Amino acid sequence: MSVSRDILPWHDTAWQLLKSYISNERIPQALLLTGQAGLGKAQLVRSFAHLLLCESSNSSHDSPCGKCRSCILFVSGTHPDFIDIKPESEDKDIGIDQIRWLLSKIRLTVHYLQYRIIVVHQADQMNRSAANSFLKGLEEPPDRTVIILITDQLSLIPATVQSRCQKIVIETPTTDCALDWLNENDTTGDLSLLLQMSRRAPLLAREYAECEAITIRMQLFEKFILLRHKKLSVVVVAAFCCEHNQFELVAWMISWIVDLMKINQTSSMVGVENVDLYDSLKMLTGDLDLQHLYDFYLVALELHLQLKQPLNKNLAYEGFFIKWAAV
Repeated sequence: MSVSRDILPWHDTAWQLLKSYISNERIPQALLLTGQAGLGKAQLVRSFAHLLLCESSNSSHDSPCGKCRSCILFVSGTHPDFIDIKPESEDKDIGIDQIRWLLSKIRLTVHYLQYRIIVVHQADQMNRSAANSFLKGLEEPPDRTVIILITDQLSLIPATVQSRCQKIVIETPTTDCALDWLNENDTTGDLSLLLQMSRRAPLLAREYAECEAITIRMQLFEKFILLRHKKLSVVVVAAFCCEHNQFELVAWMISWIVDLMKINQTSSMVGVENVDLYDSLKMLTGDLDLQHLYDFYLVALELHLQLKQPLNKNLAYEGFFIKWAAV
């Protein structure tokens, strides 16, 4: 069974490194994969885990055999030596009970002859107690156990955890590479705009294409403008954001704020990211002070981080839009 089809073009450097760990028989006991959302980090980890767990003695370390009992169990999702955890829901973090359960699994004997692989998705969502408990597992992991953390938000991973991991950064592809991949995968729509909205993350851009994200973005922008002119309620806009919270709404708004600051300074389109919104943004800058815009930009950055944590999103959005109306 070949995993080559699962290795995305922008994964190649990281994939070569992961394969070298296997071929050189120098598997790190703790790995930390980071990069923005929409780059397929979990997909890459799964390919690595499949290859590492394959029992075939004839493996060239390029692909799992697909025939051994380990491969069959892995593909069916029942391999006892492959364990992964993630937040139980969008509004919950990874708690200490999940980590204690995980550590109890680490102490058990490996079922087969290869490795035990522990994957922690959205590792930045571990609360403080969970992170402290998890450190114990990183300090003394059993032999032939590989712990892999995946995060979109490296800055939220405690330094004490980061220092115990081999870090692999998944780089964002170039625009040309991303466009080629979207075209090859029959993605329809305004691809350039979809890539701008997803910050050049192809998997996220494809997801956006499938769920009419361009329409949602324009609806949000219209509400953003109306709110500034006090023609719409903060409550209405906050409710809209909560309803469509699966999108990177705050990232979109941050890009609008940055463009407003650029236009405020130069009154030109140079460096403006949201070119399609330029005329509306330029009209909006007339009564906006640059310092106030910058202060609001910091508020938006803070909200972007807050929304990664369990909290009352409706209240967070309302507070944010109250400040926007007052800029």
